[in-house]
Amino acid sequence: MKLRIAFFLLALASPLQAEVAIQEVTSPKGIKAWLVEDHGIPFTSLSLDFKGGTSLDAAGKRGAVNLMTSLIEEGSGDLDAQGFAAARDALAADFSFSSGEDSVSVSARFLSENREQAMALLHQALVNPLFDQASVERVRAQILSGLRSDLKDASAIAANLDRARSFGDHPYGSDGSGTVDSVTALTRDDLLAAHAATLARDRVFIGAAGDISPAELGALLDDLLGGLPASGAPLPPRATSPPGT
Repeated sequence: MKLRIAFFLLALASPLQAEVAIQEVTSPKGIKAWLVEDHGIPFTSLSLDFKGGTSLDAAGKRGAVNLMTSLIEEGSGDLDAQGFAAARDALAADFSFSSGEDSVSVSARFLSENREQAMALLHQALVNPLFDQASVERVRAQILSGLRSDLKDASAIAANLDRARSFGDHPYGSDGSGTVDSVTALTRDDLLAAHAATLARDRVFIGAAGDISPAELGALLDDLLGGLPASGAPLPPRATSPPGT
């Protein structure tokens, strides 16, 4: 996780810099981050990795974290999906959300002049996602289409069998996207539970690069992540392969 953040910072640093200075920043409320400060560009890029990812799916709720993450930018607060997209585009901001076995990742890029408004919009998406039924059903249908396609794909079938053989009943032993049955059965309450389990302040790794000072970044992080749970669901045990694999 830390290595991914380091690569993120190096990739965003100015190519003209002979040496990249990575600063460790601690916000007034104790949130830690790594920063490459560069006031020669008019924007900031931010990367948030919440440790846990799809491995935190509750029992019988496989695919909940993946579906939840896919819905974060589909509206928040009083903004529906179109309203959220319009507000983001009006600020010339860029947000992306993804989930993997070990983390839920959030990235953002925003102009310095729009920093406050862009981060207020991202905060709303992270803390108060809408999860309205129309968006849930539309995104669920997209995921189910992929899962049904995988049931006929030899490579996907082999990958699922290999996961199960290698990791058994550990979360790594099954596809984090879930199954047709598990995703079909997910409710809005399941998505809210997945949100609380994964997006927590005690498990976030943060990298930032661009036109922002350590003091500004610290204040930004306290505002951005304020309202998220202090801690999330327990992480799964370390994965081990069954004997003979």
